[in-house]
Amino acid sequence: MEINFRNVNFTYDSKSKLETLKNINLTISKDGEFISILGHTGSGKSTLVQLMNALIIPTSGNLTILNYEIKIKKQNKLKTIRKQIGLVFQFPEYQLFEDTVLKDVMFGPMNFGKTKEEAKEIAIKTLKDLNVDESLFEKSPFNLSGGQKRKVAIAGILASNPDILILDEPTVGLDPIGKHELLELLKHIHETTNKTIILITHDMNVVAKYTNRTIVLNSGEIVYDGSTHELFYNYKKLEQYNLDLPYISKIALKLKEKELINFNKIPLTLEELHNVIKELKHE
Repeated sequence: MEINFRNVNFTYDSKSKLETLKNINLTISKDGEFISILGHTGSGKSTLVQLMNALIIPTSGNLTILNYEIKIKKQNKLKTIRKQIGLVFQFPEYQLFEDTVLKDVMFGPMNFGKTKEEAKEIAIKTLKDLNVDESLFEKSPFNLSGGQKRKVAIAGILASNPDILILDEPTVGLDPIGKHELLELLKHIHETTNKTIILITHDMNVVAKYTNRTIVLNSGEIVYDGSTHELFYNYKKLEQYNLDLPYISKIALKLKEKELINFNKIPLTLEELHNVIKELKHE
């Protein structure tokens, strides 16, 4: 099963000719992909992932989500889709509504058929996986810090065990330790369950280290869809997409300019740079 876009267009204003997304042709598998979606502000990234979750429907074109064609919003199939396609919004406040953190995370599993006891067990485990302190479980989610709210919002989606997990700027507001913990958890989920994970992010270091496929949007159109590494290896073309290199790649280029190292393919991660330096020592 997959998410399949064929010539999809979308506009928020039916009277306007200005389209937020134009002629989107895209296929995303339910299994095995770790995808980043990149693009400058206003390029259509958040709109694209809301279509994947059937929160909005195409203005024109064909969208199929897990073998189900999306035509109108009033379809009881949408509940199943939203269980299978979990979406964490950029602003966690949009997803928090219960009077305690624990109840908020329990809501998804209970909504999809778990008993109260089962939902509580799942919620506690998920919150602990995200290193949310137990002292916060009975607090109002609206009284938490921005980073804590984000963790709770992510826990609420993870607790429903979706087949595809989509996160819009998930590391914003997290401290470096929290950011690392979240990304390593997502990596662990991807590697142990083979679930597809999709990240909208502006952090090129995250893109380079964690994702294997990258989709780039520019003015509502897909201008790149392919290997993350190949995108950065052609780094001289990044400027036309208003994208930057990971900081390790910038360091590697400076070292190459000074003739301290040499490489054919630019290192994207610390491990890759270490391997370039190690090979140099063995020459």
